[in-house]
Amino acid sequence: MSAESAKALVAKLQSDIDLQNQLKKAKSEEDFLSIAQRQGFEVSIPEFRQAAQESLAAGPKKAMSDEELDKVAGGLSIVGVDYVFVGVQTAS
Repeated sequence: MSAESAKALVAKLQSDIDLQNQLKKAKSEEDFLSIAQRQGFEVSIPEFRQAAQESLAAGPKKAMSDEELDKVAGGLSIVGVDYVFVGVQTAS
């Protein structure tokens, strides 16, 4: 088990939706660890949690482009009252 492997798992989860979905379906910590191990990551739950917290604390690696922002955010203004609706558009 290693902190470096935990950081690598967190990094992979940021871009691998299939792996995200597999780990979301884990019914226990043992199941979670088994899925991670099959993907080549030797981690413990505390190491994974620490790596995830560090990743969140570090913030985004790059700013979103105007095009990316247009795909995920929108708004509507109605006479004096502002309603903001945020939607996620998936790329096809």
